Amino acid sequence: MAKRRHRARLIRTRLAAFLGFLLIAALALVAAPQPATAAGPVLLSQGKPATASSTENTGTPASGAVDGDTGTRWSSAAADPQWIQVDLGSSQSVSQVVLNWETAYAKAYQIQISADGTRWTSVYSTTTGAGGTETLTLTGTGRYVRMYGTQRATQYGYSLWEFQVYGGTAAAACGTTTAALNQPATASSTENTGTPAASAFDGNLGTRWSSAASDPQWLQVDLGSSQTICGAELSWETAYAKAYQIQISANGTSWTSVYSTTTGAGGTETLTLSGTGRYVRMYGTQRATQYGYSLWEFTILTPGGTTTPPSGGNGVCPWVGSSAPVADRVAQVMAQMTQAQKISMLHGNGNASPYIGNLSAIPSLCIPSMGFQDGPSGVGDGLGGVTQLPAAVASAATWDTGLQQQYGAVAGNEFAGKGADVALGPTLNIVRDPRWGRAFETYSEDPYLTAQMATAGIQGLQSRGVMAQAKHAAVYNQETNRNGPADNAVVDTRTLQEIYLPGFQAAVSKGAAASVMCGYSTVNGTYACQNPYLLNTALYQQAGFGGFVTSDWGAAHSTVDSANNGMTMEMPGGYFYADFLSQALANGQVSQATLNTMVSRVLTQMFAFGLFDKTKTGSTGAVVTTTAHQVTARQVAEQGSVLLKNTGVLPLSTSSVHSIAVLGADGGAGVQSVGGGSATATSSGTVSPLTGIQNRAGSGVSVQYNDASDIASAVTLARSSDVAIVFASYGEQEGTDLTSIDLPGQQNSLISQVAAANPKTIVVLNTGSAVTMPWLGQVQGVLENWYAGQEVGNAVAALLFGDVNPSGKLPVTFPASLADVPAHTTAQWPGDGSTVQYSEGLKVGYRWYDANNITPLYPFGFGLSYTTFSFSGIQVGALDASGNATVSATVTNTGSRAGAEIAQLYVADPASTGEPAKQLKGFHRVDLQPGASQSVQFTVTAHDLAHWADSAGGWTTTAGSYQIMMGDSSRNLPLTGTLTVSSTLSAKTVTTGTGSPGTTVTVTNPHGMSSLVRTAVRLPIAGHTTTAGSALTFTAAGLPAGLSISPSGVISGTATSTGTSTVSVTATDRTGATDTAGFVWTVS
Repeated sequence: MAKRRHRARLIRTRLAAFLGFLLIAALALVAAPQPATAAGPVLLSQGKPATASSTENTGTPASGAVDGDTGTRWSSAAADPQWIQVDLGSSQSVSQVVLNWETAYAKAYQIQISADGTRWTSVYSTTTGAGGTETLTLTGTGRYVRMYGTQRATQYGYSLWEFQVYGGTAAAACGTTTAALNQPATASSTENTGTPAASAFDGNLGTRWSSAASDPQWLQVDLGSSQTICGAELSWETAYAKAYQIQISANGTSWTSVYSTTTGAGGTETLTLSGTGRYVRMYGTQRATQYGYSLWEFTILTPGGTTTPPSGGNGVCPWVGSSAPVADRVAQVMAQMTQAQKISMLHGNGNASPYIGNLSAIPSLCIPSMGFQDGPSGVGDGLGGVTQLPAAVASAATWDTGLQQQYGAVAGNEFAGKGADVALGPTLNIVRDPRWGRAFETYSEDPYLTAQMATAGIQGLQSRGVMAQAKHAAVYNQETNRNGPADNAVVDTRTLQEIYLPGFQAAVSKGAAASVMCGYSTVNGTYACQNPYLLNTALYQQAGFGGFVTSDWGAAHSTVDSANNGMTMEMPGGYFYADFLSQALANGQVSQATLNTMVSRVLTQMFAFGLFDKTKTGSTGAVVTTTAHQVTARQVAEQGSVLLKNTGVLPLSTSSVHSIAVLGADGGAGVQSVGGGSATATSSGTVSPLTGIQNRAGSGVSVQYNDASDIASAVTLARSSDVAIVFASYGEQEGTDLTSIDLPGQQNSLISQVAAANPKTIVVLNTGSAVTMPWLGQVQGVLENWYAGQEVGNAVAALLFGDVNPSGKLPVTFPASLADVPAHTTAQWPGDGSTVQYSEGLKVGYRWYDANNITPLYPFGFGLSYTTFSFSGIQVGALDASGNATVSATVTNTGSRAGAEIAQLYVADPASTGEPAKQLKGFHRVDLQPGASQSVQFTVTAHDLAHWADSAGGWTTTAGSYQIMMGDSSRNLPLTGTLTVSSTLSAKTVTTGTGSPGTTVTVTNPHGMSSLVRTAVRLPIAGHTTTAGSALTFTAAGLPAGLSISPSGVISGTATSTGTSTVSVTATDRTGATDTAGFVWTVS
């Protein structure tokens, strides 16, 4: 190619030298016909902005074909397809296009016209292009015109000396904004309650209508008044129509066909129509697949229906600073984006600076860059000047969602201060086995506790304007063989739904997480980042996720499967989502509708979090830790520490204890305050246990330290001290699993020998999960301190001396030995080299120990205090019409010190359900003075009683008696009551209401919602009617101030004040049948 181009330049140079003006005259004659008369068309394209799919080099830009100079040109890369387009500046009536080809011309191409640069209509097509100068007579109206080449005539790219567009100003262009947006919609049928007719008219490419799998089917919209229809666009899901009509009606009864095809191709179909009516419908007569018909969006265009720029704008990009709804702003910017720009929004730029992940800006569209930074325990990746927060397991051990929200807010402030836009966390994977190297950076073995802590932490973080990225979806529970086919988790659907997915679904539905990271696991033979069940089904369809899915670094394994199955963005670079994605789009393997959905998901969150509107003030070099942040870190470390054993040695008193031996490397500067890998945050000043104890003990107490590298000298110091405190640890880190849950090295021997020398021995553990304790009977006190962050020393001193009364509870079970864990065979852990069998099913954590009558070393939910508590007076109410029951009891502080208890509620389902013996379904922290009592109240929902039934395709609450148990751990539940369900509640719905005979309306109850004040929120409410062809109209009462519900059932807005509201949502179909669901909404 380079030699041919060089030779052409030499010829042109010599001709210029010898023939001069003759060459110029000849070139002028070759050029397109000139609009010489007033009656002829006007040249519209010269000097106008031009873009192209690619350029051969910097000397052949798109502008070279619209500059009026036949000595300059545009040429593309040597690949198909390629395009060049020109923006005429306003809608024009186009009558002629002239293509002045260089020798590299197109054999097959189209001329396409668009009103918005996104939706294109072909007005000319050929497969016999001859090159030279082609003058084309055509008819069309639009602002953008492009040549779209599909087959080159030579081995080179496409090359045009000039691309000239002629015509005149259009009198009445077809609009660019759908007249059907949020208008009442009906359909012949729906596949399920999650795919209603309204979803095809809500402006959201992440929701859809789908029908039953039969012919014919139809989808119609009521425009509200008679309109002139000039166009339509159908954005098909993979289940599209092969044969269908577009019909228009004045009354919804008599229909006129304005378009008909028997060769529908799916993807995005843009149609030019002509007709007038109030009702428009797609009438499908032949499906292209075995499934029903499915449309992401059905757009109806009318003349003049263009988007008026909303208030705001920076003079260049009207979507910047705009007061328009986010969906409108997304549509505005996407209308201006080229295909290459859209693709660039879907992968990182490959750099690890300034952040660990970086999405490049598009300055011409005012799209800012986006920075992604680890991690779950504060700003990571080696950045200094931050607060090293306690690990997630420590925060989960607080069982305090209010404190967890504060934890998230601190992290959010520091990410914002560093200029990061996306915080890569929290980690939500279930602790299936204590050997997992990342157990410390996630919350729990229990899905309910995980969901509650995740929701609170995400809300806190995102309240500071930083996006959370919940990770790693899903079933990522070991490091061994990760990101390869050998880590192929074989797990049944029920276990997925009940154990491994609830945390992620709560994160997006209740926590409103902006993004999710898909992980390194393979699930049932499919990589997580291309697994349709994990992403499209569980997140987008079941949980109503409105954000984007990013791959873990290097976790993408495909282009087509990843894009079609729900992965939005590849990180850290674009191996699969750059050129390969472009090729997949050109080949039809990924549809334009899918691409647009992916891009809109990213842009939606960027707008929602103000990235277009606010000026970044943070920087990676900023010091963002503060005293207030360190106070929160200390409070989490204090409340998260779990007192496992105390025979009276604690709390320490300076009046009776005059000498303390602090023993073990972890007692000094080598304290294990954080785990390894992406969850590591760099401390801005760690307080060691030795320093904390010395500061608290004061000058009247001798505090001596021995790192126990020589056990004999440590034992000698212990023998001569009033109290010996041994600090022990093991280090967990990403990338490596533990081979044992024993303390490594000589630590067990150290503890045993110290205890033999000093009966008042206390052990403080800094571990990421469970650990065995062969010396337990020898020591008087054990405190699990986890990885407590940089305030570890101050926190442990406050606990040891009783300044803080321990209140932490175990979020994981501590087994007596490794032989007792659920995944106790090689096939289960770490697998046989081809699969990892999750054959324990639902029996994860305490569920396993209960089912097999195994007594653990310490049970889930266990934790002692320096005071005592009692439980009494349980009362269990009946399920109300909304599927909720109230459970209450009294907690009393029966001791002599102020303290806090965690009241825990468990539910035991009828044996016929096959559910575990009991499952956590609620908890409350209660702070009480000595002798004081407080009533605690729980709401038990029908969903809390439900189990996943594969046969029903969803959640089912079985008729029968449910045992409600309350106490202070999974193995100490002194209170029991009974809740009776009189009839089985069908999957996915919890209430029914009947109107006209034979009709039933159901509303899916969300069973509670929580959000932050002055923070945007969106909650779709699903419903279903048995009335054929009827859409539901939603209303709501009792919403928090600032929130409203759309007729299609989407609750959105920004709450203006804190408080708790009882919300009632009613759905009505056209027969008048209704149903109402009630739930509690808390704004904090």
